[in-house]
Amino acid sequence: MKFDPTVVTPAIVSLIFMTGPFDPVKAIFFNQVIADPPRSRPRAAAQVALYIIVILGATALFGRELLDLLEIDINAFRVVGGLMIGAIGIEMLYGGGGSRTNGESHRQEGPAEGDALMIPLTMPLIAGPGAIATTMTIASQGDNREGVAAALIAVGVVAVAAFTCFALFGEALSKAKPATMAIATRLGGLLMLTIGAQMFLGALKAFFAA
Repeated sequence: MKFDPTVVTPAIVSLIFMTGPFDPVKAIFFNQVIADPPRSRPRAAAQVALYIIVILGATALFGRELLDLLEIDINAFRVVGGLMIGAIGIEMLYGGGGSRTNGESHRQEGPAEGDALMIPLTMPLIAGPGAIATTMTIASQGDNREGVAAALIAVGVVAVAAFTCFALFGEALSKAKPATMAIATRLGGLLMLTIGAQMFLGALKAFFAA
């Protein structure tokens, strides 16, 4: 199967900025979780990566079938998905921080009892509602195989990025300056706004052409 870079590249960029594995606050949260009781950093990072693959990978594989089961027009969902991605991009662009859709308001509450690597670190801080909707939107692009493949590649990149950030650079990321991350977040917001607009316009065209 030949991969279209115009589909795969925006998919990776939008999902990376949506999930934000490089966010220093998430690195701080991860450091707190593995400190008490002490855990292996690489093993805990691999656990987070596995959770991401399971949650978002299942969304990429079965999200379209769920829409068909609910009798939701795929192009209508793509229109809404493009609007949602664009709206989150605006929030990041002007707020300089993560999106409330992915649990931004819960980031600094600290680890909870139970498997904090799963809830709330992986879900909703990384693979939250915004990331799930973005994955489903990506999977709906083009024909079924092309969109799903692009979504799975993007999920794989996010999982690898999360593992790398938490296992290798967790300590360094937790010390990043807020101003630096705010600039990076605003840049990501601009890119997400552009990608969301492109998805919206493409879906709108396909909806009226159908």
